[in-house]
Amino acid sequence: MASRGLLELLTGPASMNAAGLIGSAAVVFGVQRLVPSFDPSWYKALKKPSWTPPNYVFPMVWIPLKIMQSVALWLVCTKAPSASALAVPVAAMGVHMFLGNWWNVVFFGRRKLKESLPWMYTFWASIAVTAATFHPISAAAAYLMLPTQVWVTIAAKLNYDIVKINS
Repeated sequence: MASRGLLELLTGPASMNAAGLIGSAAVVFGVQRLVPSFDPSWYKALKKPSWTPPNYVFPMVWIPLKIMQSVALWLVCTKAPSASALAVPVAAMGVHMFLGNWWNVVFFGRRKLKESLPWMYTFWASIAVTAATFHPISAAAAYLMLPTQVWVTIAAKLNYDIVKINS
């Protein structure tokens, strides 16, 4: 009986849900890996506002946010009434992930502080759009995007302050 339950778990609808969740996480975390690593000494040398979080806080925040984004994407993919209903929400999520990565390239890679601000603001807006497109399919998915919106609001303010201090 126990082995039959395990077999059903591995091959039944629950396994498709687990595979979908793993796939969503692979997309959300994998896209981040497309951004090359940058020399952290440059960022450390920048003048920053006194309220800047310590460097160790950033991964402590981003990892749970990426997990929430993965679950949100998975919820939308599993609850959409049709494949065509996924087009706009998945595109919005793709734009959101692209803009987050592009901001990293502009700010850290190209070291263009002032030029990074419009990208940060567009990234912020893309999170709101993603949540809005998720909401008709899954309110929970939309709400799971809100902590990212809050964190990126803080990051946008930090970005703005760094630009002002280092001008």
